Amino acid sequence: MTTAALDELAGPLGGQLQDRLAGAIAEAERLLGIEGGPQDGSELERLRRMIAALDERVEAAEPGDAVTAVADQRAALDRLHARFETRFHALDDVRHAIGRLRALTSPGEMLARAPAGLCRASRFERVLLSLTGDGRLTAEAVHLGEARAIERELLAGLQAGPIRLEHPLIETELLRRRRATIVDGADLNPRVDRRLVDTMGWTAYAAAPLVVGGHAIGMLHAGRAPEERLDVLDRDVLWEFTSLLAQAYESASLRRTLRHEREQTREFLEWLGARSGELMDAPIRLATMQRPAPAPVTDVGAPVAAARAGRDDRLVFEGLLTRRELDVLRLLAEGGSNRRIAEALVISEGTVKFHVNSILRKLRVSNRAEAVSRYLRLLGMRAP
Repeated sequence: MTTAALDELAGPLGGQLQDRLAGAIAEAERLLGIEGGPQDGSELERLRRMIAALDERVEAAEPGDAVTAVADQRAALDRLHARFETRFHALDDVRHAIGRLRALTSPGEMLARAPAGLCRASRFERVLLSLTGDGRLTAEAVHLGEARAIERELLAGLQAGPIRLEHPLIETELLRRRRATIVDGADLNPRVDRRLVDTMGWTAYAAAPLVVGGHAIGMLHAGRAPEERLDVLDRDVLWEFTSLLAQAYESASLRRTLRHEREQTREFLEWLGARSGELMDAPIRLATMQRPAPAPVTDVGAPVAAARAGRDDRLVFEGLLTRRELDVLRLLAEGGSNRRIAEALVISEGTVKFHVNSILRKLRVSNRAEAVSRYLRLLGMRAP
């Protein structure tokens, strides 16, 4: 047993297994009369010390029953070692599968590929991932191994009839208790969803909730051919995969949120830079304490009359739009796209979008066509 193998107990199931191992070592030390405890070396060192003590006692014992007993114990130890190696490699394969899913940047794509990833990393042949919502469990992605040709049809059928999360359904209890389980005799169990079992062709399956940020957002179902039974290792593999998938999904969601916030911050800084440039280029005007009140925005007659008298659109929209917004509106009226406007004004498309939204709000219109129509109407012209 290597140190790397002992590190296998660091996963989601490691706490219980490590407690059991410590208890077994302490009991064996007591029976062999070996002094020492957790503070006297690691579990690996203590195991080696006990094996050495047993070998010494066997060599000193008379041949006969003791030799047979030792042979039996060594055979049992070999079986235990084989089981441990199988478990070690199975859980290691799961971690590699999750590592490949972590490379995906989209949380949705990560969930969509999770069933296929679990099948490739385990003995499962059919895996279904479902999401919770409105008291139902709705199929989201499925992988059927060699029967991939019918995956889309099968998924559509499951999506048409979501599972209602009601008592005494097994999935309802699993979501509440946050644990994995194996359901044997699923074709006869009254607590399973009959339509799910018939569609997936299971007589036994394993299920585990997908818990992200303290909330159960979904569930993974996994099974093999109808005649094959599932064991504890299958359950633990599914639980390990589901737990690590939840962590990877949460990380991907946080990264996407941070990217969105960064993009919004960048657009705001670009807008702020554009407005700062306008303020620096604007002429300085000295005004007395008393000045005439500006004409109300709703007074359309005065701007139209001014436009007909030959005054430019800047005078018409003074006090309503900034100089940059007026430039954007004028180019919109000429049929310019966001890209053409950005190139003409030497700004980014994100800044153009910001100015367009500001124009729509100030002119009290809902889209660009209405803004252009309002612009032309205020200038006393008729929109084409």
